[in-house]
Amino acid sequence: MKYQYSAVFDPSKPTAPHRRRPIIEIELFGPLKNVSIFGALVDSGADNILINAEFAKYVGINLDKAKKKESVTGIDGKAMETHFIDVDIKIKEFTDKVKVEVGFVPNLAVHALLGQIGFFDNYRIKFERDHNTFEIIPIKV
Repeated sequence: MKYQYSAVFDPSKPTAPHRRRPIIEIELFGPLKNVSIFGALVDSGADNILINAEFAKYVGINLDKAKKKESVTGIDGKAMETHFIDVDIKIKEFTDKVKVEVGFVPNLAVHALLGQIGFFDNYRIKFERDHNTFEIIPIKV
């Protein structure tokens, strides 16, 4: 599936040009309900899939039952306590869910980061920034 890069505006810099980012919509499946998360950034520089912890609470995922807890350091050098749990996610336009390890982080600056472990393991990603597009293709296992 081909996507257009999304234009992102920084309200703290109203005269700055828009940035283009590879953003998609995913669905997170929980024990109580599911939620669509728009603003999931496909991030080849991120090791893990990270999602804002507020979404876990919303869908009924108990972070106290995390299979592991560890500090993850972002590009700003700050460590964030992260609760890792296996969950099902789905790209909005796709039919199949995938079970992946997700790190839930309080106060994540974006809704979700889709990183190497889990996301890039399940999808082939092709960035074509010069054409303002990127492509995501499921890997058949």
